[in-house]
Amino acid sequence: MAEEEDNNEWKEQELFASAAWQEADSLAVKTHLSHTPVICSIPQEGVEKLDLEATILSYDGSKFMKVQLPVVMHTEAEDVSLRFRSQRAYGILIATTSRESADTLRLELESGRVRLTVNLDCIRINCTSSKGPETIFAGQNVNDNEWHTVRVFRRGKSLKLTVDDLQPVEGQMAGDHTQLEFHNIETGIVTEKRFMSMVPSNFIGHLQSLSFNGMAYIDLCKNGDIDYCELNAMIGFKNIIADPVTFKSRSSYVTLTTLQAYYSMHLFFQFKTTSSDGLVLFNSGDGNDFIVVELVKGYLHYVSDLGNGAHLIKGNSNKPLNDNHWHNVIISRDTNNLHMVKIDTKITTQTTSGAKNLDLKGNLYIGGVAKEMYKELPKLVHAKEGFQGCLASVDLNGRLPDLMSDALDCVGQIERGCEGPSTTCQEDSCANQGVCLQQWEGFSCDCSMTTFGGPLCNDGRKPLPGLLIVFAYFLFFK
Repeated sequence: MAEEEDNNEWKEQELFASAAWQEADSLAVKTHLSHTPVICSIPQEGVEKLDLEATILSYDGSKFMKVQLPVVMHTEAEDVSLRFRSQRAYGILIATTSRESADTLRLELESGRVRLTVNLDCIRINCTSSKGPETIFAGQNVNDNEWHTVRVFRRGKSLKLTVDDLQPVEGQMAGDHTQLEFHNIETGIVTEKRFMSMVPSNFIGHLQSLSFNGMAYIDLCKNGDIDYCELNAMIGFKNIIADPVTFKSRSSYVTLTTLQAYYSMHLFFQFKTTSSDGLVLFNSGDGNDFIVVELVKGYLHYVSDLGNGAHLIKGNSNKPLNDNHWHNVIISRDTNNLHMVKIDTKITTQTTSGAKNLDLKGNLYIGGVAKEMYKELPKLVHAKEGFQGCLASVDLNGRLPDLMSDALDCVGQIERGCEGPSTTCQEDSCANQGVCLQQWEGFSCDCSMTTFGGPLCNDGRKPLPGLLIVFAYFLFFK
């Protein structure tokens, strides 16, 4: 019965919102020219199907779409829907922002969930009933590189957040203040930050089918139908390689401030290499605590110790990863000590018992460590040299460091971009059926299965040591 009453209440609010809109001549007249609350029309509730024709925007952490409305908006009801796809556990999807208050309606990714924050800041208008931000969460592990649909309904103090076909999550705001004030609608990056105590991470991924109170802003911006939109996100589905950096030698590395992974951890990065071994990431800690990510014979290893002994998780991949192709890596640990390693589409999980806190200290090393430190690394760590190749899209719990400009130290040959090997294996790289071995600085030829030698297996014939050739003759008689 209570559920039926709730449904009836939502229907009544929808009808009221629709009726209020029918009385308006236009959105521009009623909203832009009035500073009184306005309830905009709300389409019928329902999860949208993926529109294959809908425009896709691609975000690489530096891109955004910002709608700067001509006049301040005041609303008491919002209907927001969008589709997104991302491998990141953190990132801003959409936010309304005001130049004059802390008012916001914000959708973002946080720890692999969708977070809705609504703040109706009534301090500026001298009301005393504001409770502060209301926050609700929905969905789990939505950073799986699959499309997800998100929908938000607000009617006054009532909130509803839906992710895909899951049960809606509802919230209720305290106080009597119900107006949301905003000048901007922003996606990808929040540029209006003056009233934010915590700025959300920039978004890396794809957005589609964004609708805000019936306005399809992606298409309106792309087609130039509104002149108050700034759009620099990439149009179309683009493979995103953000801020690539090349570690040109095995002795190169950078250091960053300590990795914050005490209670939980969500790491993401992309790499491309031809080297089979090398240290990718290392941070030591208090006591025996540490974390290591490395390549061992072309396979990714994740080693950590929370104080109960080191644990090794080997990433799942069908073949060695030093194939000169980009690979996506997610490494996470939740508050229940469930560790997860995802390489491209393959997932490995392991639960550890005992201590649940990873107390790291000192610098975070990316790409390697100082030469004298390798002999001091924990026993389960194989690395004797650093990583040689390209790293990109590094995400440390929602922090997106620039490996060059944010580095505390930058040692060795490190360059922006990723051009890869200057010369690559071709069919005729090695003569006389020698095997071409791709390396980051070029290639080499394996001539061991031929009777030739030299760098390209084209030097004169050589004897095969210890080879006895036996000719057998068989006579057949009828």
